[in-house]
Amino acid sequence: MKPKTKALIFNLIAFAILFLIFRIAVGYVLKLETFWLALIAAVIASILAPKFIVVEENGKEKLLMKTVFSKDIREL
Repeated sequence: MKPKTKALIFNLIAFAILFLIFRIAVGYVLKLETFWLALIAAVIASILAPKFIVVEENGKEKLLMKTVFSKDIREL
């Protein structure tokens, strides 16, 4: 599988997991309509989800991950 495809899948999985967690958590705390719950959960998940990117160095593609909680970028 190409690194760009892996990055896309990892971004999707990370966002989906965090979205579901925040959707359920915000639903317990606040009694809002489903649209507002989904919107709030999507914004929080998109901010806190790790970002996976592909960088090409010396003709070789590298898969990198950046999170909000750490300053360094990790190579996978």
